[in-house]
Amino acid sequence: MPVNAYSRLENLRAMWSWLLLWTVVALLAIFSHGPMPLYSTRTLAVAWEMFNQGHWLVPHINGEPYSEKAPLLFWLIQGGWFVFGVNDVWPRVLEVLFGATQLVLLSTLAQRLFPNRPWMAKAAPWMLLALGYAFLFGLQIMYDVLLAVWTLAALLCLTPKARRAEPRWLLFGICIGLGLLTKGPVMLLHVVFPWLLGPLWNDWAREHRARWYGRGVLSLLLAAAMLLAWALPAGLSGGEAYRQRLFFTQTAGRVVDELSRGKDLQNHAQPAWWYLLCLPALLFPFSGWPRAPVAVAATLLRRPWERGIRPALWLSLLALVGLVVVALIPGAWPWTAKLLVGLLLAPLSIALLRRPLEPGLRFALCWLLPGLFVFSLISGKQLYYLLPELAGVTLLIAGCIAMLRERHPVLATHGWLGTWPLGVGGIVFAVLLFALPLLVDRHVLVGDWATDAAPYTRYFSVVFLLLGGLLLLRGRGELRRLAIAGLIGVLSLNTLFTLALWSNYDIRPAARLLGAVEQAHRSIGYLGNYAGEFHFAGRLTQPITELYGDQALQDFARQHPDAVVVTHPQTLDANDLRYALLVQPFRSSWLAVWPAQSLADLREGHTPPEPSRPTQVYPADDWRYRVQP
Repeated sequence: MPVNAYSRLENLRAMWSWLLLWTVVALLAIFSHGPMPLYSTRTLAVAWEMFNQGHWLVPHINGEPYSEKAPLLFWLIQGGWFVFGVNDVWPRVLEVLFGATQLVLLSTLAQRLFPNRPWMAKAAPWMLLALGYAFLFGLQIMYDVLLAVWTLAALLCLTPKARRAEPRWLLFGICIGLGLLTKGPVMLLHVVFPWLLGPLWNDWAREHRARWYGRGVLSLLLAAAMLLAWALPAGLSGGEAYRQRLFFTQTAGRVVDELSRGKDLQNHAQPAWWYLLCLPALLFPFSGWPRAPVAVAATLLRRPWERGIRPALWLSLLALVGLVVVALIPGAWPWTAKLLVGLLLAPLSIALLRRPLEPGLRFALCWLLPGLFVFSLISGKQLYYLLPELAGVTLLIAGCIAMLRERHPVLATHGWLGTWPLGVGGIVFAVLLFALPLLVDRHVLVGDWATDAAPYTRYFSVVFLLLGGLLLLRGRGELRRLAIAGLIGVLSLNTLFTLALWSNYDIRPAARLLGAVEQAHRSIGYLGNYAGEFHFAGRLTQPITELYGDQALQDFARQHPDAVVVTHPQTLDANDLRYALLVQPFRSSWLAVWPAQSLADLREGHTPPEPSRPTQVYPADDWRYRVQP
């Protein structure tokens, strides 16, 4: 058998265990309940409206052009609908395929960057599949897992192969272009720094700087041309308002908070230190595994130190202390936090990139540190914005653990650096789950989530007790035990959520009613901002009218006396359970569907006519209906 064929066969053999495990668990989790409002339902609403109304060029939601996202994911969903018909199965299978592709690409990237460490190609995907947040968010029908796929594919094009050191520039440009068509210009922030800093980690880039940057620029131009090939005709077709938001406002408004004010944009503004604060949650369970931070510190900060590193580290430490102080001061100037983040990350980046590290570790640092700095300066922040970078984090941690095994074998096997804190945490969590029904009965814990979860938690306490025991074991296979425990633990939490809390997120009862209303050619209104949550589930084909204020409600009821109106009350009263057509829990509050005239009468202080049938309540036996006034 040829050497290359044998190598590929060995890679497939190493791949099947983690790939099969992850795929089975992901399919179980993503099909345990329906699409999640508001993340998945908004994406499905846009894809459904494009498919149903024939808006192939310009995404639409609720009858209006949707400028927040580029169309590639919508096109992929619609492609499956052409083959299989409109359903919510294909979009979920598509997300699982994206996640599996991401793991395969990460394994290949680790193999390229660490050719002398075959363990890396096995360890990196195990680590990525163990990350709890990445797994749970991967269950959402959204853009960021697909964006992570194009990010890894683009970076893979930059890495050298055994028989070719020069990057595959054409594929590099195409992958960036597909990323731009997935989520817009933010794709560049995920890939540009490993390219700009290429001579720091890539021998070919260091020897051929002109070709590296020249051909890289041509690749970026190709990617921009791919985006413009869609964006220019879409902008012309969508109208002036859509064109303005598409080409400027929706991106600039996320970068600078002031540009989003008064423009109804999804800005998600957070302070500059927010990502630093959230890193432990993003990196769990590895943030609770002592060997991981010890390995990173022992590898990146080992002596001897080059000249200038000590002052850089002291400056970063002082900036970190300053960030803690700023975070505790209400109303601190935003520019102060940005300046301190810069003083923290810039000297640290310069110091670490001067170390004599392996090319793979330098690649990870060139990817992660500048990216974290820029994303921290951008006003709009969400945890899932950093989803593509989690693959880089796993490369960094796995590479540092490999170095720890070589240089500090005692630390690499020391029991106190093992997974025992996570094991103890799992056992403590199991005890809390077992005690939860008793705490609810004695009113020590109150709230909807505790009451709804109490009937099921003792069953799941057994699972977490076993997982805690697994993590207390010592010996070889520690990383794999941690990954399996993390994956099964997240699946268990998702299952507990499905059993106990999914009824608070299941909008199908209201969507079915609204679908029947539209079939009867009656209008539908919504008090407040409508995010498209009912359009796909109810297969609605007409826009829902957004109503702001009582006067808008009165006018709508006069113009459409047979219409219905959806409200989103925080609590229910007797009128909701008497005059509304339907009432159901929704997240931490409620949804109510009203006859428009009845709701308008109540808002004016009049008593509406008695309904012809009682209010439908979902779930029918929910305990919360028994305690309403």
